[in-house]
Amino acid sequence: MLILGSYGFSSTSNRLRLSELIADRSGKMLIIPLACAFGAETAEREKNCAAMAGFKKENIFIFDEDKPEELLGMSFSYIAVLGGNTFKLLHLVKKFGLDSFIRGQVAGGAVYMGFSAGAYLACGNIEYVKNFDDNNHITDGDFNALSLTDKYVICHFDCRGEKEIEMCRSFIGSAPELITINNDQLIVL
Repeated sequence: MLILGSYGFSSTSNRLRLSELIADRSGKMLIIPLACAFGAETAEREKNCAAMAGFKKENIFIFDEDKPEELLGMSFSYIAVLGGNTFKLLHLVKKFGLDSFIRGQVAGGAVYMGFSAGAYLACGNIEYVKNFDDNNHITDGDFNALSLTDKYVICHFDCRGEKEIEMCRSFIGSAPELITINNDQLIVL
């Protein structure tokens, strides 16, 4: 199951919705905060908010880029990828080998929760996000993402408009489904 949204556990409406969508919240969760502002602090806040949603705090782990190998041998029931700059996120996910790790966890049954940049990362390619994020040069021209879905998303859509849909379509073409996600919304794929 993929759960994609503009905001994570710190959003009260998302917390409530996630506790409805995920009946069994007893498994291990990995939070990946690689691209968000105030990485460790933001991840800690999200961890506390996930616990408020009924996930067991002692089962919530935060990926630490200073110790990348520490958690990669574990199995997780939930992978939560936080927001920030989408291109920075893709770059770091690939740098630490998290792309294949995440794909393997999801193939093994883990629920993927992607928030903002984490939602974009679930798509096949993130080049269309050039309209929203800068620093696309750090990907070295490789915009291939996780390909957990064949659909594409536009997060924070209530702050955007039809013009952004047209700009995104110029990159992805007319065939793939393009789903808009408002700030207070989660979608399940």
